[in-house]
Formats: sequence, C-alpha cells, structure tokens
Amino acid sequence: MTDSARTTSRFRRLFVVGSEEPYHRELFAALEQIWEVQHLTPRLSLRGWLPEFGHRRGLNCVIPRGAFSRHRWLVRLLAPLVERRLLRTYGQADALIITDPYFWPYAIHFRSLASVIAYHVFDDYAAYPYVRLDQEKLLARHADLIFTVSRGLAEVLRDRYGLEESRFHIIPNGIPEAWLPPELPPHPAPPPELLPADFRPLIGIIGVIGTRIDLQPIVQAHDGLPELRWLFVGPVRCQVPGLAHLQRSPRCRFVGAQPYESLQAYFASVDAAVLPLTDDDINPCSSPVRFFSQLPTGQPILYTGTCDQIAETPHLAYHCADGQALMATLERLAAANFRDGRADVRHRFATGCTWEKRAAAMADDLTMALESGRPAPVLR
Repeated sequence: MTDSARTTSRFRRLFVVGSEEPYHRELFAALEQIWEVQHLTPRLSLRGWLPEFGHRRGLNCVIPRGAFSRHRWLVRLLAPLVERRLLRTYGQADALIITDPYFWPYAIHFRSLASVIAYHVFDDYAAYPYVRLDQEKLLARHADLIFTVSRGLAEVLRDRYGLEESRFHIIPNGIPEAWLPPELPPHPAPPPELLPADFRPLIGIIGVIGTRIDLQPIVQAHDGLPELRWLFVGPVRCQVPGLAHLQRSPRCRFVGAQPYESLQAYFASVDAAVLPLTDDDINPCSSPVRFFSQLPTGQPILYTGTCDQIAETPHLAYHCADGQALMATLERLAAANFRDGRADVRHRFATGCTWEKRAAAMADDLTMALESGRPAPVLR
C-alpha cells in the first residue's frame, strides 16, 4: 500500500455486513489495521415493527422482518424505517462492504450509511440453489465497486449482469501472516498427534470433500503407489465416488474437520499436497484457499481438474490431467524425495498472498473510489 493511501486510510471508517466464513474474518481483521471496521448485525424481529422508545445509540439495532425480503415492494415500504434505525445505531461510514446477496437492500435503499458501497464476492452463486440470483443482480448492478476473488469470476459476473469492466477489482483469497515462516523448514514438519510419526511419505488432501472434489484420480494413485500414505483433513459433505474405497484403506487417515486456526500444522506436515478438483461447478473461476495455504512451507502442489487461477502460475503447481498423470508425477517427486527445486519460489510467492496484503489492496481501491467521488450506479 502506498504511503499516501495508508495515511488517508487511517482515518476511514468501514462497515461490513454478510458472511462470517473464516477467510472473511481474516480479511476484515487485517483491514482493522488500516481502517476502523464495524460489523453491522441488526436483529430481525417482530418487535422491529414497533416504534422505539428511549432507544439510545450503541444498543442492539432491531429492524422488522421483511427488511431483506424477496418482495421488493415490502423492502421499499420498510426502507425509511430501517434506514433511520441503522443510522441511529451505527452512524455513517466512508464505505460499506456486502459479502452476501441476501443483503442487497444496503446497495439501494440504505445508501446513506456510507459514501461507497462495495460487493465482495467469493463464489459463483449460480451453483447454489438457495441463493437468489435476482438479488445478486440488484446488488451487483448498484454497488460502486465489485471485489471478486478471481479474474474468471469477474468475467462471469460481468457477462451475466451486463456490467462494466472498470467496476471490478480482483482480490484473491489468502493466508494468515502467522502461517508464513520467515524461512523455509528443511523438511516437512512433524505430523500432528493424530498421525504416527512414521506415516510417510505423506500426501495431503486438505479441505472439504464434496461435489467440487474428484477422488477418482486419488484412488488410481493410491492403488498404483503402495509406498505412499494419504492424509485427508476436512469434513465429508457427501459420498463422492472413490471415497468409501479410500476410507477402508489402512494407508489413508481421515481426521475430519479441524479448526481453521490449526490447519497450518497439517499443511506443513505433508510431503506433497493434491487438490483433486473437478472440471465443473465453480472450480474454473474459484480462488482455492487450500492452494494459498499450502504455499508457505514450499512442498510440491499437484492438482487435477480445472482452476484458472492456479493455471496462471504453472511454476507453483503441477497440473495432472487424470489419475495416470497424477500417479506419474507423484512417482517422479517421490524418487527425488519430494524436492523439486521450487520450494523457495512458492515461499516467496506466498509473501504476497497474506490477508494483510489483500486488505491493503482493498483499502487502496476503496480510498481511490472515495477520493475520486462515488461512481454513478447503473440504471435499475
């Protein structure tokens, strides 16, 4: 971040509303080092329809159910009341970031809360049946800035909603600064207590097992390379093909979901990591947190399927078109004791991927929007 922007940003105030995913908490915690950040958490209640007597600023903000309704007429009807209560409780800010399409009214009906309204989007919500794309369309077309986690996602939203390229700013996912060692460890770290120390060579698959994951290449590599051991960290959301076969294997360990704060011990302990992605769903335009989390300690990274953001940095990860290619790449790496000469490159790249760096870039973009005057929203 430039010195001028940092000086300007220090006295800014930012509102945040929406998702509480760990990576959002990390990003906005990093922003707190630059701006004053406040999360808006109004309570929806039937009591919110009643007048407020003796309400003082600083107490819980109660607004009526229907303030974020799918019925636009109801939102318009309630907007003056809701806006007054939000202003009375929270005051005004320089910018407001929305991270969930459900909160679309902030971009249209509650604009007096902040000078600049931004939408931070980390997934293609067309893949989520419970998300209403008409709400995202309203939000995207009225937000002043749109932060996406990848260039591919920006292109998807641009074409879907007919938006200008200039509205988009790419802020990929990242890692906590504490996960970045000042120097590369000479070998993978000892495994956590859940694993025996001799459970090696250890190949890690860290993250949710669900519809975006293809375990068939893992099965082929597992069966073809009996000398390898496999670690699976993360919740199992559904029974994908190949999962039962791996769960029965004594050469595989499934440790389930682990707290976000403890995951780096697992990333650091593997000899190599595999991201077994599918070619569809949101993978092509995603920004995999598991990819950035694996970079700091330098181990080889392999991935299957399609992810355009990883493909932009072919020196950091090996793309394996199928199970045969995955098995051949793992066999070659194992013969070299999993030293591929790229550990320093991955570590250096990771230094630019911390949440602090992501937050600084976001603060720069918000500051520029504030100083240049709020862009005019597109037509409704």
